[in-house]
Order: sequence, then structure tokens, then C-alpha cells
Amino acid sequence: MKKYILALTLAMAFAFYAPLSISTASMGYQHAQAAESASAGMKRVTLIIKKLRDAMGSMKDFDELEKAGLRKKDVDRMRRAMDTKIQQMMEDAIYAIRSI
Repeated sequence: MKKYILALTLAMAFAFYAPLSISTASMGYQHAQAAESASAGMKRVTLIIKKLRDAMGSMKDFDELEKAGLRKKDVDRMRRAMDTKIQQMMEDAIYAIRSI
């Protein structure tokens, strides 16, 4: 009878403790996943901003091309294309920042 009560007590203790330990472990995993996701998101934002900075810097090169003798029409077309690319990268950066 004592063995039965001891086994029942141990079973009840395990029944109450096991769900708590599992939920704690899953919460730790969720936090780790969230931190990893945020880190990946920050790397993505950093890369987008670096590319955006490079693209904005290249806008100055178009002035040099025009001074070097490239037709204004061609330079304006390249500026519009780069401006569109910059706008898209800005939208990508905003989306990436919001997703973090």
C-alpha cells in the first residue's frame, strides 16, 4: 500500500512538473528564435542601407558622365532608372525595419 501511495505521489508530481518544464523549454526556444530572427533582420537592414548608400553615391557619377560628353537624354534615362531603384530599396528598407 505504501508503494502504491509513493508511486501515485511521484506520478502526480511528474504530471504537474512535466508540462511546466516543457512550456518553459519551448518559451526559451521561442525567445531564441525571435532573437535569431531579429539578428538576421538587422543584417538584412544593414545590407539594404549599404546598397542604398552606394546607389545614392552613384547619382553623382551621372553628372560626371554628362560632363564627359554623354548625351543628356541618355544620362537622364540612367538617372530615372537609378531613382526607381533607389525608391525600391527605400521601400525594402522600410519593410525590413518594420518586420524586425
